[in-house]
Amino acid sequence: MKTEIGNSLISRVSLYMEILDVDFDRTIRLMQEYVNDDDLLDLSVTSEIMTDIERTEATLRVKHRLDLLRESSAFLTSAFAMIPSMDRTITSEPSTISEFDRSQFDALRQLKNLYETPFLEWNGRVFISVPYPDVGTVKTPLFIAAVEVSRAELTDALERFTNEGGGAVLSGRSIPWTVAGAIGEGQGQTFREQMEWIGSSAANEVRTITVGGEPYMLAQKESERLDVTLSMFVPYQKIEEPLRDYERWLIVLSTMSVALVLIFSFSIYRMIHRPLKSLIHAFRRLKQGNFNVALQYSLKDEFGYLYEQFNATVRQLNVLVHEVYEQQYRARLSELRHLQSQINPHFLYNTYFLLYRMALRKDFDNVIPLTKHLGEYFQYITRDGMEEVPFEAEASHAKTYMEIQSIRFEDRIYAVFEDLPEGAEKIAVPRLVLQPVIENAYKHALEKKEQDARLTVKTEIRDKALRVTVEDNGEEMTAERLEELQAMLEGTREPVETSGLVNVHRRLRIKYGERGGLFLRLGENRGLCVEIVIPLEENER
Repeated sequence: MKTEIGNSLISRVSLYMEILDVDFDRTIRLMQEYVNDDDLLDLSVTSEIMTDIERTEATLRVKHRLDLLRESSAFLTSAFAMIPSMDRTITSEPSTISEFDRSQFDALRQLKNLYETPFLEWNGRVFISVPYPDVGTVKTPLFIAAVEVSRAELTDALERFTNEGGGAVLSGRSIPWTVAGAIGEGQGQTFREQMEWIGSSAANEVRTITVGGEPYMLAQKESERLDVTLSMFVPYQKIEEPLRDYERWLIVLSTMSVALVLIFSFSIYRMIHRPLKSLIHAFRRLKQGNFNVALQYSLKDEFGYLYEQFNATVRQLNVLVHEVYEQQYRARLSELRHLQSQINPHFLYNTYFLLYRMALRKDFDNVIPLTKHLGEYFQYITRDGMEEVPFEAEASHAKTYMEIQSIRFEDRIYAVFEDLPEGAEKIAVPRLVLQPVIENAYKHALEKKEQDARLTVKTEIRDKALRVTVEDNGEEMTAERLEELQAMLEGTREPVETSGLVNVHRRLRIKYGERGGLFLRLGENRGLCVEIVIPLEENER
């Protein structure tokens, strides 16, 4: 609003300045035409030889033109022509001819550019004068045509230009300050000093000035014709006062609107949002597996119907889930037992064949430790009542199996089982997940190597999982073969026979889901590297 008022003030001061420019420009042009008046020239040069009748008639014609000149503008008090040769002044006043004032003549004979600085001040009065000829060609002009600017009319016009409480100032180098408005006489001098300090630097823009402790909005327009600047000012109090009522109503309406919005929002919250939020929370708990959730609602509206149906659905789901869970548990337990039963006799055939060969060779030195290891081996795998064991026991069983294979292959295969990391001994793991993987390495990678066969078993705890790596240096593993093995583990390709790797992988996936299982890659020596991953979080749960 203040910006728009400022723009309006600039438009008004520009319009009023244009009015003054046009009015005084018309007066100046008329005066220049009167300079070439024949009667004025005759009275100035040949008045002495003119008859009384001729002089009187010429004087009356000049007075008539001066009357027209004075009436051409509301800002003129009088128009007159000063003729030194007659020692008289012809004026538009009723007296027609008045006494010749030498001091006034000397003041008005000054040469001025009428289109740059037309105004001339003398004794607190403002004039526009045209000497003929100008003082540049003769020492004393023959006559001077002049008009006096009416300060009263100019002040009245400035007051009409302004709004109530505001004011206007017309300033320039050749005229005194003219102040119009509601400021008191005591503030007039302060206002003049403030305006004098600003000058015309704020022309064509809105400025703020302070007079008597009161701020004013100021707009100025500089005239390109009259060498004056029109300044208009309006008190900020007058600008803001009409807006205060609107501001109060705006505050009242805004407060009422906010109150209505809050009441409406609270009603919506109680009627829709809160019941819906409770329903969403119930769905989230149901999604997390909590089938004991039940919603309470006292009203018999739409949400009451939804709550009742939700509770009935949860009760039915609870029954169905328990039935399905029990069936899946029995099916998985049956599959687990079946897979484990396939592992138990797998090693039995090779063991008896090894004892048979050692008996034929009468190798009694190796029969004793072999039978001891065999006893420990079969004692471990026949513990059908234990589904999980500490990893320390599973690792000991795998070492026993490796000792048996070392006796079997003598020095052909170099097998190393690295020490367990701290904290891995007590981790519970499914029974018989490590030995089948090691057996797979002996059977498919190391048995065919004539020399320099190596097997390494390494254990570490990393990324919230127990990771056991079984790596061999078999030479038959290729990228294509690795892809086939991985496809068999994932079930996308059916194996010719169920191998130990597939059995272990399925058991781990049944128990731990996607995070557990076997992960295959090429080893550093171009053999197969199998990583057994047992998640610790799932294991602890």
